[in-house]
Amino acid sequence: MSLSELCNTTSNYIGQIEMGRRIPSFEKIEKIAAALEIPPACLFFNENAEGKGDVKPETKEYLKNMPAKVKKEIISRLLASVKTDIAASLDSKLY
Repeated sequence: MSLSELCNTTSNYIGQIEMGRRIPSFEKIEKIAAALEIPPACLFFNENAEGKGDVKPETKEYLKNMPAKVKKEIISRLLASVKTDIAASLDSKLY
């Protein structure tokens, strides 16, 4: 099965994302990451020779052009996820 099929979209749409002509929604980013079996954040980082993640140059341009509404949604979801992870971590240490 192709990436586009796994994400319920067209190969043309995936190609446009790859070329920077389209900006996917947060939901589409999640679908792409799930199809690739990686965390969504990995779509925005390159591993260098020392194993440290560097932001891809295209990512900076992508984020610069991202609509404010999408940026706010991403920030909101990231904050909620971090809060949930911290709460779960604290709860597990209390018992």
